[in-house]
Amino acid sequence: MNELVAALACVLLGSAISYGVEGLRRGQRRRAHWAALRAEIDYCLWRAETYEADKIPAPLYRLPTVTYSSSLPALLGDGVVSESEVRALIAFFSEVETLNRGLDLVQAARGEQQTMQAEYERNLLKIRSLLALHRPARGAADRHL
Repeated sequence: MNELVAALACVLLGSAISYGVEGLRRGQRRRAHWAALRAEIDYCLWRAETYEADKIPAPLYRLPTVTYSSSLPALLGDGVVSESEVRALIAFFSEVETLNRGLDLVQAARGEQQTMQAEYERNLLKIRSLLALHRPARGAADRHL
């Protein structure tokens, strides 16, 4: 009987250790996703501010959405994102994608000064929206780090 209890105790201990290690890995993975999202959010803000300050209508760069495209689905799959956090992240990155389309439109209008200027001015309005959406998006990531 003692041997059975000892064997059962070893199995339970092994399972607990395995579960604990996997839990730590999951936590590290989630923190990495949140940290990457926060870095991308801040980088987008920096690029938007640079665009506004440099007054170059058609720069070669675009704002990144790589982390958003990969990390948000992983975090949603783990069930660790609240509805308000999802809303803040979607709003911010939707505006990033809108600004990227605007940058493409300015690029396509090269040579047509009036169209280029109109698209550039629209992009500056998009940047104001992006600046307003930065704080809630950044706050969503900060809450998990």
